[in-house]
Amino acid sequence: MNALQLFRTGRDYIEIAAMLGMSVPSVETEIHRLRSAEKGDTAQQDHAGAEIRRFPHRIQPGTPVNFFGGQRRRV
Repeated sequence: MNALQLFRTGRDYIEIAAMLGMSVPSVETEIHRLRSAEKGDTAQQDHAGAEIRRFPHRIQPGTPVNFFGGQRRRV
């Protein structure tokens, strides 16, 4: 039996985790993933292998950072 089938029998996450030898957060994730797959929601699978986007340029250490729109204020 998988985590979703055990969940549907009325067991809680702690019991399921003990039976399957998994951690409670991984049981919750697995149940959510299986329920989403049943509904046909594949958004999680589409983004699972996505690369982490990085800034197009790197700011050098020590560069002054202006948080107010990039324009220095003239006094």
